[in-house]
Amino acid sequence: MNTKFTTLCLAGLMAVAAAPSFAKEIKEIRWGVDGGYPPFDVLSPSGEITGFDPDIAKAVCADLKARCVFVKQPFDSMIAALNANKYDAVIASLNVTPERLKEVDFSDKYYSSSPRLVARKGSPLQPTVASLSGKVVGVQSGSIHETYAKTHWAGKGVKIATYANQDNVFLDLASGRIDASLQDNIQAETSFLRTDKGKNFAFAGPKLGGNATPVAIALRKNDPELKAAINQAIAHIRANGTYDKIQKKYFAFDIYN
Repeated sequence: MNTKFTTLCLAGLMAVAAAPSFAKEIKEIRWGVDGGYPPFDVLSPSGEITGFDPDIAKAVCADLKARCVFVKQPFDSMIAALNANKYDAVIASLNVTPERLKEVDFSDKYYSSSPRLVARKGSPLQPTVASLSGKVVGVQSGSIHETYAKTHWAGKGVKIATYANQDNVFLDLASGRIDASLQDNIQAETSFLRTDKGKNFAFAGPKLGGNATPVAIALRKNDPELKAAINQAIAHIRANGTYDKIQKKYFAFDIYN
């Protein structure tokens, strides 16, 4: 037997086995998006959804040669609408949590984030019950920040105010209607603290929850082929420089790690 020929055949078979295969061609991906979470997603005056998340979605679609369709959905009903087949995937800066994993599956991460409190500059507020007692903290409805605030602070002298989107949280914080807000650290820094409307505000205390948590694309549990395809596309755009090009449009630092 030709040893070289046998080795080449085995290598070829291994490569085929290792390569992901999809039983169906993915021609279109319908994405659930929020539209009120700059710079990750923003509803433009023309009605188009723009931002980091849609740009990542478009890059995934381009890699898979699939058509992208965006469906605007209120954030607090994103997962329910996904499971009702209103769209195929959610790209709305969703942190992967044990609670969400009971309802949906997730792709590999496409960035990482941590919760952090924001308050007026010079404020003594810290993300603790003792410090926030008698204060009002704003959170986005349906977010992990709402869950954290209601679990650790509500009913202990801290009032939690919920909002349909993060823009409204910051509007009430800037106007003094709430004392602090709890949200993603990257989103707060880029869309509020570094802008004119947030110039009198700063992070109050450390990040919460220890290590940063992964942010990923949510998918229905019965759609493993789409998950595999999206994971392959994420790996490709990370490797070929597309991800970095998109990231640099919105951030001056690495949000993946």
